[in-house]
Amino acid sequence: MNKITNYIYEQYKQKVSIPLAQIRKEGFSSEKLALSVSIGIIGGTFPIIGLASFVCLLLTIIFKQNLVIVQLTNYLVYPLQIVLLLPLLRIGNSVLASNHIALTLDQVVLAFKIGILHGINELGIILLYGALAWVVVAGPALLILYIIFLVFFKRVKQIKLKRSTVISQ
Repeated sequence: MNKITNYIYEQYKQKVSIPLAQIRKEGFSSEKLALSVSIGIIGGTFPIIGLASFVCLLLTIIFKQNLVIVQLTNYLVYPLQIVLLLPLLRIGNSVLASNHIALTLDQVVLAFKIGILHGINELGIILLYGALAWVVVAGPALLILYIIFLVFFKRVKQIKLKRSTVISQ
């Protein structure tokens, strides 16, 4: 049991703790931090499982953001990708398909149970429709998330500044 606990601790330290400490040392602006986190959330919800990290990488390059923050956020929102998968697939299918397919979670799970490639093969066109729905939703969602996180990080920065001035007095 100690080996498992040590392994989990080391993975957490290498993948989360050390990169976050490095980010704090570099002193990112609230704007850059808000955009990086927003990109990580938007890219992390891409409806084709297995491609979210690649989408995050592309968005990071396009917007010239911090890859560590974006990918860390992407990993943290993985459950959100699963939650939004079916709604995005249904939206894309209902808007773009002439023949509406009643898509259930059981069908999606069954298609991907054998493997990612099998799932893509079985649900290929529906996944494409879901990706197109994601493209339409991603722009406005990115703007909304950016504004929310910008306000949040500016407030956190103000609180830190107030605390540091109180301590120094």
